[in-house]
Amino acid sequence: MRKTSVIILAALCLTLLGAITAAAFGEIRYPDRPLNLRADRSAQARWVGSLHPGQKVRVAFMKDGWVAVFEPGETRADESAAVGFSNARYLLPKATRVEPDTWGELVYTPRKLNIRDSSSISGKVVGSLEAMQRVKVDFPEGDWVMVFRENATIRSQMNALGYSAAKYFEPVTTQVSDPQAAAPADEAGTSGVAEVRAMAVTPPAVQPPPVAQPAVAAPAPTEDVVAVKDASGDWGKVVTLQRDISLWRERTSGSTEVRALKAGDRVRVDFLKSGWYAVFEENEVLRSENRALGYALRALVDGDGSDAAAPPAGPAPAQPQPPAIAEGAPRQTVTIDRSRFSGARRPDPTPDKNAHGYQYRLLEKSETKKYGVTWISIKVFLGTTKLPDANQLKDFSTTLWNEHRRAMRNLVVHIYLPGMDIDDLAYGVVSFDDKAMLELWVRQVTLFGTKFL
Repeated sequence: MRKTSVIILAALCLTLLGAITAAAFGEIRYPDRPLNLRADRSAQARWVGSLHPGQKVRVAFMKDGWVAVFEPGETRADESAAVGFSNARYLLPKATRVEPDTWGELVYTPRKLNIRDSSSISGKVVGSLEAMQRVKVDFPEGDWVMVFRENATIRSQMNALGYSAAKYFEPVTTQVSDPQAAAPADEAGTSGVAEVRAMAVTPPAVQPPPVAQPAVAAPAPTEDVVAVKDASGDWGKVVTLQRDISLWRERTSGSTEVRALKAGDRVRVDFLKSGWYAVFEENEVLRSENRALGYALRALVDGDGSDAAAPPAGPAPAQPQPPAIAEGAPRQTVTIDRSRFSGARRPDPTPDKNAHGYQYRLLEKSETKKYGVTWISIKVFLGTTKLPDANQLKDFSTTLWNEHRRAMRNLVVHIYLPGMDIDDLAYGVVSFDDKAMLELWVRQVTLFGTKFL
């Protein structure tokens, strides 16, 4: 009997030891700088994500100076569970530099939803989300986003569960309504899981305190935010404006005017409250009020307020007339003495990264909200001896956008060249939304005093 007990006790000890070893495989490390994650053990391998300085990760399977990177709480001692690969020399036992960086957007889906292995309805179904389940989304591709577990800490494409259509998600801003309110799925398919149009789930809004409104004809204030439903889209309604209107930062014409729309413009409206609509781009797929362009009076948007007039626009500023140049006047050549500027500026930053054939240095990264849209701003120094053309700036900036973009955020890249004051205006400015490039422009005047001008 005693011998049997000893054998059982030994077996239990071995089992517990195996479980502890599995849970504690590898070791915890912290990157000492912003660090790229690759799909394989090579700097030429496909970029899949990034780590911020001081981020806690688990590493294992060292080979050729590269390690497999895992979520810090990962218990599967298997390289297939890795979220990417990174150079071991930049991962230290203790955090020496901590720069937290948020990523992704916390969302939920009102109904069951398929997860696919590619950003296409023809992609293979690899999983599903339950109704009201919270997840993170990031890496937008057209109308699709990558889906991550709610508690995911590492931003890597290899950490994603798969792809789902962005239009079926709602942002998590307040407490979500009762999951029982979600209707059953209605997509026919072998998986029995629906990819359906998301129902508007709007929690009751607290009535705001009375605010003195300017003398503008408007419908009586309503107590709650009204979810507008219309057959013209998945949420809200699409309208064609019958007149020129102004959009305001808040639901009052006493706030700042943020944009002017013309008669004939098509927009999407929703979140009706106190006689004001939140106005969105017509093709906006995510129902989130912080994505709104601004607010407009319902009477002006619906066209049923002929007596309601928008606040008058100020007079257009007088345009100065260019000075007349006398015919036959002698031309003068302006010579820039660059030696006068040599000691007046700080040395150029030293590039420490490569992208699209250029050496560059990330000088600054920040995030702000402007007119209801969140913007990620990236400031970079481009080490080059030849002035880049528009296509080269576009290609370089797109590479940075692919690395730094986030779901439901816009991004702008400010590009500085050798000889420029990095505390002044940038030479190149390239803007993106979460789907594509919006605009690109340069300031030739910023090159004054550099070798490029």
